[in-house]
Amino acid sequence: MSSAVGYPMVVRLSPWQSATPFAWVSEAEGEPLASGTFLEPPGIGWHTLMDTHGDALTQGMPEALRVAINAVPFLGVALAQVAGRLSTALELATSSPLLLLLLVDKGVQAQWSEQAFSAVLSEKQATLCGMVGLPSTRASAKLLRRCQLSPMIQREFIVLKRALHDPSTARLLRHHPAPYVQQLIFLANYHGERWPGLLLLIDDALTPGRVGRGSAWLKEMLNDTQRLAAADLEALYRVTTMAGLQALHDRRVARFNTRMGAGDLARDAALLEKRHGPYPSPPLPNRGAITAITSWKGLLLEGKRMHHCVGSYDRPVALGHVAIYRLHLPESVTIAIAPQGHQWGLSQARGARNTTPSLEAQQAIQRWLAEQADA
Repeated sequence: MSSAVGYPMVVRLSPWQSATPFAWVSEAEGEPLASGTFLEPPGIGWHTLMDTHGDALTQGMPEALRVAINAVPFLGVALAQVAGRLSTALELATSSPLLLLLLVDKGVQAQWSEQAFSAVLSEKQATLCGMVGLPSTRASAKLLRRCQLSPMIQREFIVLKRALHDPSTARLLRHHPAPYVQQLIFLANYHGERWPGLLLLIDDALTPGRVGRGSAWLKEMLNDTQRLAAADLEALYRVTTMAGLQALHDRRVARFNTRMGAGDLARDAALLEKRHGPYPSPPLPNRGAITAITSWKGLLLEGKRMHHCVGSYDRPVALGHVAIYRLHLPESVTIAIAPQGHQWGLSQARGARNTTPSLEAQQAIQRWLAEQADA
């Protein structure tokens, strides 16, 4: 393992088919450094272990456990240690693998002993749900049993746990026969209305190979559609397809811009200033063919001119959540940027009627943002 950790070291692991699966001891120059047997990983990534000694370590490991470990490789050794020592954990890898992942994650944090973990696993699955912070109900246990796993990084696992702890998400997923990881992650990061048809939209957006109408597009369309008619959501609750959502969105955009165009833009802009205060100063300077929208009237005009809903972005703009710019060449594109850490990054870029900008236009926007980051 010297090349993996950067200094001379040997890590000796017991294979799956041993008395102490995945127990380990590390040595440097023949002297022991550390060891671990239960919920004590060696600090070396699962993929690194598999790349070096995978077949020897995992020979005979049940497929259900392999699938669970591949879903959360950052918990791989801990999972192998628990399932290798406790038959009840190995059974859970088959009956409710997501529940096992949550329990191992909890056990690592709480430093459960083998005896403590064994006592935990003697409880019913509904009780186990309560131990990981979910309602101690049969419904919770049933939801976890139905969830399908797929590979996650640690940050996504944290987001997934947040979704499971949201009662509105749990209620919604009662309508789906087989909830899955990416669906849960979408719901954790989406804070708008929930209705059964939303699950069909998410399934469509997350279909592998889909181009142009993925999860980011869906989230933007949902947020825009709700912002345009927050007091009238009945039509949204009837939507079950991407085409239906697009049509509803376009109708609301047309209605909004028609209403703005029929009135006095100066008066409407004055109302926005009364509601939000002066238009915020642009966070980034103009450069080349990209210029900032600098007034409430300019924001309304941009939506009317481009036939999309940016004119309804008054609240996000006022709160500093987004800033709006315009690309003039090689084509007209409305640009929304948002804070990303200590910099501003691209949130959306849309042509007339919400069309996708050309590759040349997208490259011009990315160059502009890269120049700002380097400045």
